[in-house]
Amino acid sequence: MWAPDKKADREAEELLSELSGDLMSPFCPGRTIAACPSSQARKLEERILAEAKSGKSRDEIEQSLVEDYGKDIIGYRPPPSLLITTVVGGTLALSLLIVMGRRWVRRAKPVPGTAGGGEGRAAGPSIAELDALEDALDDEDGF
Repeated sequence: MWAPDKKADREAEELLSELSGDLMSPFCPGRTIAACPSSQARKLEERILAEAKSGKSRDEIEQSLVEDYGKDIIGYRPPPSLLITTVVGGTLALSLLIVMGRRWVRRAKPVPGTAGGGEGRAAGPSIAELDALEDALDDEDGF
């Protein structure tokens, strides 16, 4: 005989917990009803609990609160299109930055054989010239 009452009370308290965590407090801007330290917020929680115990659904309770406090109590819920647009735009911007960065790095590297005005000369001494220079330095040092 007591089990249904306890079950109904538990469901009402769960609904109160959900609503007070989801809905914005009309007494503390920027906070939910549960996070608001105002005594008015506690009275609002008591009202929600009483309505939940009387058998009202979540939507019915939300509608009555919107009628009394306005749509601001529901808070801001951005449309899904805003989220999708932000993600797609960010991905495109990141891709563009990566492509431009790779082109910049490629352009910054010197291409062998083009240094010295592009006259077809090698960019530096050949291997044979380096070997001859190393041999001459060794002779000078006495190795």
